[in-house]
Order: sequence, then C-alpha cells, then structure tokens
Amino acid sequence: MAVLDWLQRLIGGNGEPKLKSAQPPITRRAKQRPDKNQAIAYAVKLSGLVIDQPEAVAFYQAAFANWPDPAFSNQDFRKRGDLLDEAALKALGLRANVKLSAQFLATLNESGRADPLGAASVIGLAISTAISSLRDLGDMEEMGVGSAKFRASNMADGPCAAAAKLDGQHIEVANAPLLPLGECQHPGQCACFYQAWLEGLDD
Repeated sequence: MAVLDWLQRLIGGNGEPKLKSAQPPITRRAKQRPDKNQAIAYAVKLSGLVIDQPEAVAFYQAAFANWPDPAFSNQDFRKRGDLLDEAALKALGLRANVKLSAQFLATLNESGRADPLGAASVIGLAISTAISSLRDLGDMEEMGVGSAKFRASNMADGPCAAAAKLDGQHIEVANAPLLPLGECQHPGQCACFYQAWLEGLDD
C-alpha cells in the first residue's frame, strides 16, 4: 500500500507527473559526412594548385574513382589523358621521359604549372589523405566508435599549427573534420590520422 501511496503522490490524478524529470542534454547534431567526390573536391581546393573550375575537379574525381587501388599510385592521375610530347615537356623545363598529360596540366593554376611534378605530388597526397580519413571515420561509425584520438603528423615538416593544437585530443567521430585540416599549410605532407578510442581502454 505504501508503494501505491508513493505512486499517487508522484503522479497526479490526471495522469500527469507532478515531478518533472530533467530535460535530456542537448547534443550537438552530427554534421553530415561528405561523400567521396566531396572529399576529393575539398582536397583539390586545399592544395591551392588547381583552377577553380568544375571540369578541373571532375578530372580528379574521375581519376580517383577507384582509389584506393593497389594498381593505382596517388600520382598516376598526372598520366591520365593525352601525354605531352618531348617539345611540350621541354617547354615546361621537364625531361623528355616524364609522363604528363595535357588534361592534367590544364587543371593547374599558375602556381601548379610552375612545378607540375611537385603539384602532382601535393594534390595526390592531399586527395589520398582526405579519402583515407573519410573511410576511416566511416568505419569507426559503423563499428559504433564514438570518439577518436587525433594524432598529428610526424612528417619532416611536422604538424601544422592547427594539427599541433589537436594532437592527443579526443574528437567526436561524427563531427571530426576531414584531413588534411582546412588550415593545413602543407597538405602534401600531411600524415595526421584518427585513432579509434573506446572509453575504459588504455590508449
């Protein structure tokens, strides 16, 4: 009977609770994860070496459509299309045995055309890093991992300032930004990554 009395005090006669339970915490809405083409477009822009034209971005999206693929290195895209002849390569200051397509060259802005091979290296690594981080975060979400530990780049130039600030921090997987980070000053050398982290386990 005492239990019934307690329930009656807790619940009013009209069925409404007299005691209001605490409101559920407001959680930050997870941002929508970009798709692969969006990740490629992000990396291309971040490189700072490609013209701001849809057809230029489309070139890289087509080239990296099947990446990662063991038969495709992250610089094979520079050979995609009509290869430049010896005279054209010489005009660019390149050796005659270099493999470079007219279509790739057409995507580059002035900075990229100043060093096409260097540009290919930066663009290729930025894109492969972005796709890899997209895949890794997606895998974590599928496994139900809610938090990841950010590991800053250990490449020769070290981490950029933005990555250095995040190094070792736990980041919500659902809201983790793609890599390289948008503030990265050397996306062609980014080796940052996310490490899945489960509460209660040692890092």
